[in-house]
Amino acid sequence: MKTDDDAPLHLRLAGIIRLGLGGGRGPTDAYVFDPHRLALPSWAMALGDSGPAALLVTLDRHLDVVVPRRPEAVPDRSAGLRALDEHARWELDVRNYDHILAAMEAGLVGDALFIARTRPRGAFAGDTYVDTKGRSHRLVVVPTVDRASEAWSHPAPGDAVRDVLEDAERVLLDVDLDCFTSLSDADPTTVLPWPRAIIREFLLPEGCEPFWDAVLQRAVALTLAREPHHCGGLLASGELFRDAADVLFRELLRVEPP
Repeated sequence: MKTDDDAPLHLRLAGIIRLGLGGGRGPTDAYVFDPHRLALPSWAMALGDSGPAALLVTLDRHLDVVVPRRPEAVPDRSAGLRALDEHARWELDVRNYDHILAAMEAGLVGDALFIARTRPRGAFAGDTYVDTKGRSHRLVVVPTVDRASEAWSHPAPGDAVRDVLEDAERVLLDVDLDCFTSLSDADPTTVLPWPRAIIREFLLPEGCEPFWDAVLQRAVALTLAREPHHCGGLLASGELFRDAADVLFRELLRVEPP
């Protein structure tokens, strides 16, 4: 990756915290940030300038597949970390829903497996995205880890979870903290963070180990977006991060939480 000096790359990325995850299973690095669009430079740092594009496995409340305003303007990964970081901060939408297709345009992400429950207005509706360079990217969508696990272990006609995982050399595991929230039925503007037991039930349903083994043995990095404005505010999101990190790190990745 190109930088202006010899400082460690993660120290050049304001607002992105890099964590070492040695000793567990799965990725050895994690990147934590608030706005989800900062996943773009984090993925660039995790993957480097070369090698095959990665399969993205992302867990989110929203399906972040809105096409960037100017997809042809997304820098290629060969342009370097600074170009991708600046593009994420200044060109991608502040609503944080176009970074995944931007990563496909950049050549960082190939196919994507989405574990997401809602589709924002304007989201790309197809199951294949063809980028401006003519490359095709499969978009596989399931609503829960339980459904992804079932599609891995016992695929039904039309299920593609096993196909994209088996074709992947590298995986980027991505989590938006608002995956573990719901909107209040009484007041749709109120966000309800899930308790730890519900997070555990969602992330680690019965029979999920074969699916998670397939993901984690290929995973090169975890990215975690805190998105406090989608998680009930700073204090509520801090408590949710603590509970989610306990399940995600200690129980899924088998490392101590950050």
